[in-house]
Amino acid sequence: MGQEDRAMRVYFAHPCFTDGQREFKELFLAGMSAALRGHMVLVDPFEHTPLVEGPDRDLKVLMAGEIKSRCLMLLDECDVLIALADDADTGTAFEMGYAHAIGKPVILISRGDCREANAMLIGAAEAMIDNVLVREQIQKLVRVLQELDGTQQAT
Repeated sequence: MGQEDRAMRVYFAHPCFTDGQREFKELFLAGMSAALRGHMVLVDPFEHTPLVEGPDRDLKVLMAGEIKSRCLMLLDECDVLIALADDADTGTAFEMGYAHAIGKPVILISRGDCREANAMLIGAAEAMIDNVLVREQIQKLVRVLQELDGTQQAT
């Protein structure tokens, strides 16, 4: 099945360890789902891997390689990566760097201002969307994804 025969797959790189991060994720995914109306598939790595960021460091070390491999496999299967710039999360930065290195388009998003992110993350981004929970900004993000989807289907 060719690229044009399937929905665009969008990997969502983000931290999800605190109540605030989980609340953001729920609000963002709800807004995106409503805006996308099933035309694209959002891939959340936290739905495919165990949560090991906690007090059990031995479990984290035991599971780290498997989690990394699973996330990179999911990312390989996606067409584009959306990365949350907030909270200086090293996992998100790793996923963003990997996506950039293998030629996947990267979109940087923020609850506030993407310009507060590390310069290398900004430099790797094809687009930046600030205040991403605002309805108009979600619509802007969807337009960017649609443009990328059209570009990729033509190749």
